[in-house]
Amino acid sequence: MSVFKKTLLVLLALSIIFAVVPRANASSYFFKFTSEKAEFVDTFGKMYALPHRPIVKDGDYLVPLRAVVEAAGGKVAYIPKTHLVKLIYGERYAEVALLSGKGSVMGRDFYFATKPFVIKGRTIISIGFIAKLFSGSVFIRNSQCVLNFYRIFSAKDVLGNKILIKKEPNRIVSLAPNLTEILFAIGAGSKVVGVSNYSDFPKAALSKPKVGGFFNPSIEKIFALNPDVVFVARGTPLTTINKLKSLGIDVFVSDPHNISDIYDLILTVGKITGNVEEGVKLVSKMKSEEKKILESVSKIPIGKRKKVYVEIWNNPKMSVGKNTFIDSLIKEAGGINIAENAKGNWPVMNNEAIIKANPDVIILLYKGNINKVKSRPGWNTISAVKNNKIFIENPDIFERPGPRIIEALKILFDILYGHTGG
Repeated sequence: MSVFKKTLLVLLALSIIFAVVPRANASSYFFKFTSEKAEFVDTFGKMYALPHRPIVKDGDYLVPLRAVVEAAGGKVAYIPKTHLVKLIYGERYAEVALLSGKGSVMGRDFYFATKPFVIKGRTIISIGFIAKLFSGSVFIRNSQCVLNFYRIFSAKDVLGNKILIKKEPNRIVSLAPNLTEILFAIGAGSKVVGVSNYSDFPKAALSKPKVGGFFNPSIEKIFALNPDVVFVARGTPLTTINKLKSLGIDVFVSDPHNISDIYDLILTVGKITGNVEEGVKLVSKMKSEEKKILESVSKIPIGKRKKVYVEIWNNPKMSVGKNTFIDSLIKEAGGINIAENAKGNWPVMNNEAIIKANPDVIILLYKGNINKVKSRPGWNTISAVKNNKIFIENPDIFERPGPRIIEALKILFDILYGHTGG
């Protein structure tokens, strides 16, 4: 059965509620049911028609047992001889004796308001029992229902390593500034117990314990913080990553190369931390702002697009190649990256190549000196120098693949087609 179909089945298990209800930290799944139809509305506001609805009896919501548990990532085993159903969800387990209608979760008896029964080969059971198995919460109001629970995270990171997180992490360490920004932006900042030395945004991150630099984090400090999961950016030594794993710590490694990758990373971090809705809302907002820029760029003729030289360091002169998110920013803002075809992600540029490319705009992503740039040999012939189109921008906003990347996109578009120069 496809993941999509399984997802639909778990959607059938619940009814959606749009009114404000108490909310756990776990992820929420929302459904809307009427007497005539069943619908699922995702957090983007997109609506899906569903073929069935749960059975409601004496105020209890009854749903297909196997479909819901397996769709959420759990396991179901039926033992015909004893008519016993065994369930596993992460580190939690449960049993149902179909003939007697007795159930237990984590060794404790569960008393059904409505005895489980079978329809067309499907075991129908109270949503409350599944909530206990998932360690989730059920809220019912005005004949509508919502179930909150942490969905087991299972995926591969950029290194190809399979990550399996069975319960919502409450203690998180971030070893990269962009990951720290993402965690705070989606509302998981309170769960962060340690950050890398250069995690300086937002201000709340400054008060978190520091565990070392990007290339040399302290294993001892990280281990002492007893994290449930450590978020890492590609480039952190493999020896560090492997050591953390050997200590029984879940590690997720990321490496976004464009804005789309950043969106995916935010959504993934939201899934891992249990802040799914917050991640979705953040990405939705970012996409909306990005769309406005793209619409403006679409009105600029290709022949009038401006050439851009971005310098991330001056000795040697380093720029950004085509496999970087800064390059994708330049393109989305309607610019042409003169270093696009240079060798490597962070190519070293020579004077002759820059002068020959004749950029219309020069952007320095470090604390440079515009007058010194203007005085470089031969640079007085470059359009950006002649037209006073040299800018110094905050490297953190441009170089960190996180929530502020849309701010960088706006700045870049304004520089290319709005500012008068420095």
